[in-house]
Amino acid sequence: MYPNLNSMDVWLKDILHKSLLMASPSGSEEQLIEFFAKTVMPYVDEVNCDVNGNCIAHKKGNGPKIMFMAHADEVGFMISYIDDRGFLYFNQIGGIDTNLLPGQRIYIQGKQGLVTGIIGRKPIHLQGEPDCGKNLSPEDLWIDIAAKDKEDALSKVQVGSVATYATMPTILTDTFVLSKSLDDKIGLAVLIGLANNLQTISTDCDIYLVATVQEELGARGAQMVSAAILPEIGVAIDVTHATDYPTMSPAKDGDIRLGKGVVIPMGPNMNKGLNQKFTNIAETIKIPYQVEAIASPTGTDARMIQVAGKGIKTGLISIPCRYMHTPNEMVSLEDADNAIALLTEFLQELS
Repeated sequence: MYPNLNSMDVWLKDILHKSLLMASPSGSEEQLIEFFAKTVMPYVDEVNCDVNGNCIAHKKGNGPKIMFMAHADEVGFMISYIDDRGFLYFNQIGGIDTNLLPGQRIYIQGKQGLVTGIIGRKPIHLQGEPDCGKNLSPEDLWIDIAAKDKEDALSKVQVGSVATYATMPTILTDTFVLSKSLDDKIGLAVLIGLANNLQTISTDCDIYLVATVQEELGARGAQMVSAAILPEIGVAIDVTHATDYPTMSPAKDGDIRLGKGVVIPMGPNMNKGLNQKFTNIAETIKIPYQVEAIASPTGTDARMIQVAGKGIKTGLISIPCRYMHTPNEMVSLEDADNAIALLTEFLQELS
């Protein structure tokens, strides 16, 4: 059996930390995909990347074909215009609350490396009545990289350059972590932890461990990979909204808490038999778990897994996350440990 750990193993914490330092906005996941490929290579028989950048690690077996998936991309920004004074304008990559952006530092993938910028807005002292308290759009903001003029800015960046939040990972407690892009690098850490556990279990399953691209743009990577692999079972690993903070309503938003266990979502996107299997395992070997009700297709890779080919038996395992898609997301490493334990035992029992 694989009981939950007190905290994530040191080696896996280190891998998570390194991945959080990497920029991987949707469509520009190459650095993280390469890191994932090198990390899982010792645990599988082969690793390949498809034409769009999805990374597929394969542990060969004669049993049922099982696919586990987490996405490598994060929300970010793309430079769309540079004015004569050297200020940059941008479009958002993925779902971002624009009102949170003024004053945020970002890292731009520049021509010769990282370029630091700050997202600017007119100070509140100078705002007229119509501007105070209004909901912002990207066109209300700009990026300042201290360029002298347009020519100076163009020597460092270009239209089409991508950027991410510049926040650094922070350990808040023994188990609580704060960082950008925990959505879904904590899922990738779970996937890597599962890969490592393949050495310790006996299974005849034909296993695919996949890091997908462009989930934040509609689970595009999952659509491609699921159609190519066509597994009997596909399980997505992602974050879900924690609701244990002010302004959230359990009646409306559900009751999901950090550190209280892995989340097993229920709904039409997930196979009832798989969900029953997950909950039975969790109860049998005492893995803390929570249940989330999702009455529509989820906003995860599971959405595309389910409808690939003639249909795939689909599961979703989630890690609670506060402040999703902001510069400072928060998760509990204990919840990630519980996810690894649950999926490892699931594979063992499938054999």
